[in-house]
Amino acid sequence: MGAFNGKVALVTGAARGLGRVTALAFAREGARVIVADIDEPGGQETLALVRAAGADGLFVRADVRVEADVEAMVAKTVEAYGRLDCAVNNAGVVRFAPIVEQTAEGFDFHVDTNLRGVFYCMKHEIRQMLKNGGGAIVNQSSITGSLTGNPGESAYAATKGGVDGLTKTVALEVAQQNISVNAIAACGIDAPGDVFHQWMEKENITPEQAGKLFPIGRMGKADELTAAVLFLCSDQARFIVGHLLVIDGGWIAR
Repeated sequence: MGAFNGKVALVTGAARGLGRVTALAFAREGARVIVADIDEPGGQETLALVRAAGADGLFVRADVRVEADVEAMVAKTVEAYGRLDCAVNNAGVVRFAPIVEQTAEGFDFHVDTNLRGVFYCMKHEIRQMLKNGGGAIVNQSSITGSLTGNPGESAYAATKGGVDGLTKTVALEVAQQNISVNAIAACGIDAPGDVFHQWMEKENITPEQAGKLFPIGRMGKADELTAAVLFLCSDQARFIVGHLLVIDGGWIAR
């Protein structure tokens, strides 16, 4: 308890799913948490949970597709707490469709949120972290991208592969400025509202059935994801540069 006392952590897409459990994990470790999302009711619910965990926090409505929103999100963080130490760029979307049915609008929808949004976030987060004298960024990627594919997710996979390349390149740009940039490729984490749960709903698969798809024999627990996020944001992980950490219960290994 208290590993992030005094630190300020920003989590995008924190209204539900992986973003919500990540925000709560930071809260339990003493961080002051910025809950950022386009979904204000969901974001306020997360903020209430953050405060119930005993942490200070702030909800900021921000659309990561809009650079002015992202810039304002970071500015509000600094206005409230004076600095930004950790950022988890988690906001993401998926619309399932085979490529012959995918529209240009649908493809742009993925690019604008999943890829352009991460670009905007890192740009403005790093500008502030340089003023701080350092920080840590974790981008939420996916095994569906540069590691593997999944039918019906061509646009999603393309953007997540882009996030992987963006992560590695930006990590090298700021490695000597005491800023670490890494990504997580998670699959099958039990956090309702995330992309994997949306896929389960599309396929009409229960959590028990989904668990049997993984070599470990179950879905992942929320704290099995958040423990990795917190580690990558900690001072102990500063020698980890541009890494894509897979958390998938053995899916890729099989």
